[in-house]
Amino acid sequence: MATYDIEALKADLPTAKDLAQFVFDRTGISLDLIGKSKDDQYQVAKNALEGKKIPSEFATDLNPYIDKKDLIPVDEVRKLPPRNPDLPDIESRVHFFGAFNMPHPNDPQGDKKVQINFWKYDNGLITYQIMGPLEQIPVGEKINRYGQTVPEKYSWLDPRTEELILRRPDGTYTEKGRGLYAFCSGEKGSGLWTMIDRNIMSVAAKNITDPWA
Repeated sequence: MATYDIEALKADLPTAKDLAQFVFDRTGISLDLIGKSKDDQYQVAKNALEGKKIPSEFATDLNPYIDKKDLIPVDEVRKLPPRNPDLPDIESRVHFFGAFNMPHPNDPQGDKKVQINFWKYDNGLITYQIMGPLEQIPVGEKINRYGQTVPEKYSWLDPRTEELILRRPDGTYTEKGRGLYAFCSGEKGSGLWTMIDRNIMSVAAKNITDPWA
């Protein structure tokens, strides 16, 4: 591993941008040097060049050749709320079914599909959770400094939900649950309901060969 002299680096690479680009070219490491003291900038760059550990506050995933002004902002991904504490304990689940080709709630007649997990509990409760997928979508338009039309920002088409009740223990359905039941039990849903509303213990019981196990 080559060694580097800090004074020579200062003479050859007088700006933080020059220094960050040089380190990136040699190591593939992106450094965030802007606003840091000159001594720290060059010491961290020397460490990176020599394969030594660098402080986490100097690390970044931004390419030093890209001007931040040219970056298109991306909205943060929405955080799902915690699991409802009123739901039964997950240990009381008796059956799970995952459906991977369900209509997208934002475009139910289109080609987009979502994954939905279904759980049945020992008290007859059935729940569902839309797992995704997330899709990045452009929002608005602007002209960048190169005269190109680009999005103002990127947002997310996010169908995900927390675990929600589909059918209550008394056999009644929630508003969304009625729609899911109608779809899954109908022709369009290919009879999926029989895969959702079942008890794994009763299925397993049909295949028991050792009653004493």
